Amino acid sequence: MTMQSDSTLATPLTGVSGAQVPGFAFDPTDPWTVTFQTGLDRAGLTGRRVYEVGVGSGANIAFMLRHCGAAMVLGSDLDPRLPLLAQRLVAEVAPDLVHRFRPISGSVSLIDTPVAMGEVTAVDAVVACLPQVPDPEDALYSQFHLSQLAAAAALRDRAADHIAHYYPWTAFQDYPFNALGLGLNEALLRRVRAYAPRAEVVLNFGCRIGKMALFALFEANRYRPEELASCIVRQHQGTDISFFMAVEAAMRGTGCEQDLVCEFYADPAGKWPLSASEAKLLLDADPATPIYHEICVLRGYPVP
Repeated sequence: MTMQSDSTLATPLTGVSGAQVPGFAFDPTDPWTVTFQTGLDRAGLTGRRVYEVGVGSGANIAFMLRHCGAAMVLGSDLDPRLPLLAQRLVAEVAPDLVHRFRPISGSVSLIDTPVAMGEVTAVDAVVACLPQVPDPEDALYSQFHLSQLAAAAALRDRAADHIAHYYPWTAFQDYPFNALGLGLNEALLRRVRAYAPRAEVVLNFGCRIGKMALFALFEANRYRPEELASCIVRQHQGTDISFFMAVEAAMRGTGCEQDLVCEFYADPAGKWPLSASEAKLLLDADPATPIYHEICVLRGYPVP
């Protein structure tokens, strides 16, 4: 999901003649995108209507139409530029299929516009990759961070891809899983249940909060989870992981520490696990230290 203002500097998108796309939009060669598309390939989308929340560059749209055989794909984004850029990408790489992509115009958060809500009612699946880390500039998150770590949440210059990595924590405080950085994802699950109760969901996650928590998110919102794909990737150097340290700190002394174990690794094979606190200490000593975590694609089947 991409969430940026129109003033963001843009970089060329390979494959779209003369088009400009924000640098934070999905790169079709990025491990997150590759893993997501592996999951989409296994999701059984042939002949089905799909809605993508956060179309980015349009790489997934083209993939679902051309490779997965989706009958129709609809898509929106908080950045109003991107659905039309995605349409241009599809027109160039799969011109015979462009009529099967319907971009939802305007700035759309999740599916929170009348047009988006109306379109979702008729789809078979909703797919998305949403931020799972609270915005360090969010006031409520800063209070939580301060209470758990006795240090103010770091404020930094807002990078071009700031909102591709973070989400406004306060806006989702009424969702139970917001405490784990999953408020935006839980909000989407609830909206899909409300407007398309028979639709499946296919979501791409970072597993830093632990797969147990991800599965619990689905089950608590009446979806039966199934893992479709996974991969271990390097932690993005621009994403703050002190949130996960704060979650670990909040669990200490509760007797439930083992129920929530943040999952990082010191190696790309995932053989040397690290807590979030251990990972942050290594990064503080040397920001170039390679730290890894798993990503996974989960499908949720709606439970009656």
